[in-house]
Amino acid sequence: MVLLCLAARSWQGHQVDWDNEPGFDEVKERYVQLDLEAWLSKHAVREEGRRQGAANLPAPETDGLDATEERIRAWVNRRARICRRNVSDHLADLERELVDMESDRDLEDLKLEVSELGRNGRLALGGQVEQGGHLLLAAKEAVREDTADFRAFRRRARLTRQADYSHRRWSLPVILTCFVVEIVLNATLLMEVNAFGLVGSSIQMALISFVNIFAAGMAMGFLLRQRNHVALLRRSLAWIGIAFLLGTTVAFNLAIGHFRDSMQAVVNDPSADVLALGTDVVDRFLANAAALDSFQSYLLALLGFVFFCIASWKWLQRDDSYPDYGRRHRQLQSLRDGYIERFDTARRDLKNEHDEFASKLEDRREKLKIKQSAWKDICVRGQHLVDDYRLNLGQYPHDLDHLIEEYRTANRTARTEPAPRHFEARVCVDADVINTPPAFNPPPPTMLNDVMEHVHGAIEELQDEYGKAARRYPTLEELDSDGRDA
Repeated sequence: MVLLCLAARSWQGHQVDWDNEPGFDEVKERYVQLDLEAWLSKHAVREEGRRQGAANLPAPETDGLDATEERIRAWVNRRARICRRNVSDHLADLERELVDMESDRDLEDLKLEVSELGRNGRLALGGQVEQGGHLLLAAKEAVREDTADFRAFRRRARLTRQADYSHRRWSLPVILTCFVVEIVLNATLLMEVNAFGLVGSSIQMALISFVNIFAAGMAMGFLLRQRNHVALLRRSLAWIGIAFLLGTTVAFNLAIGHFRDSMQAVVNDPSADVLALGTDVVDRFLANAAALDSFQSYLLALLGFVFFCIASWKWLQRDDSYPDYGRRHRQLQSLRDGYIERFDTARRDLKNEHDEFASKLEDRREKLKIKQSAWKDICVRGQHLVDDYRLNLGQYPHDLDHLIEEYRTANRTARTEPAPRHFEARVCVDADVINTPPAFNPPPPTMLNDVMEHVHGAIEELQDEYGKAARRYPTLEELDSDGRDA
């Protein structure tokens, strides 16, 4: 009896309130497992078991749980219930958070703002279309009129091919090269009979080359082009002009050869009258136009004629072989290029207007996506807690078994009498706490989805309006079709 009193007094001295060890961390939203060894040490459970065992308590004939076992069981059950209540409260907080998100006044304001942006965007596109139409009007009419005129010109000329002036780029450089080369070559032939040497002969040959290449050559190129005209009279006159210009050019270059002969005859005669050279040239030419006194004079005349022929060919290649075809084609192409430039400007301005409002609507959609993402995250977190509830609280029976078994083991080792029979029985946790997880019933995101659909609709309407507006600017292909239909 004395030993029992001492054991009871010792147990009452060590008995303090067992604070709850939270089984759920609301901040981190995770279940917390009990550190069994730390808990056993903190509450001196093994020590109490040994003290009780040393006093052979509980008595071998005892059937029910002793005070320590009952207290451990009650503490584990209380911890499980508190954990369930904490999880349930946290899930309720999540549900309230979802309700607050669904009933947020900002969603209604956002819906109204999206509607206003959509209307303003459509109005802005309409205004931009009118502005772009004014920008294209003059260029559009010019392209239509010139296209019709160009087609009529081709019909009158019976042209079924495209204009070809592919050699235009290099024609003038070749002509200028011929001009310089003729000056240099002819000056070397003339300088030996010229009192002023190479410089004086170069000045004279520059004038002669200008006549051959620029005056006669350009005129021959023009006549060669006119010979392809559909009108018979124009062709006939062109051929007459070609024959006349050929004869004139041949005569001019032969006269240059006679001019060299005349200069050679007086180059070493100081008393010669230089002003009489012209009369001498005429007399020589009329006496026998083809009779030149030297090979150099023949070569001088031949070079002049050859460069005239090359220049005539290149002047012809400066444009299409049919008269005025190339100029009309370039004029039409210039108008078309101008229309394309204005068309691109109008389309770009229209797209910029669309992009400005589309960007604002996209910003609103991104805000809603963030809200939807937060909504889904809350739902996933809540459902995750519910799904993990049985798994985590399923550890509580094992915790209880371990704590009870540690107490009983310590008690057995200190006893001198047999342990009571109930030490072999398992102590259970309340099954309803473990097997019945707290409810989580998030409300449907009706308002969120409704506003998101409204934003989608506003963006689609703006895109449709942009497509209709862009089609109001006719392309060159459409202008060409209008011209053919007309």
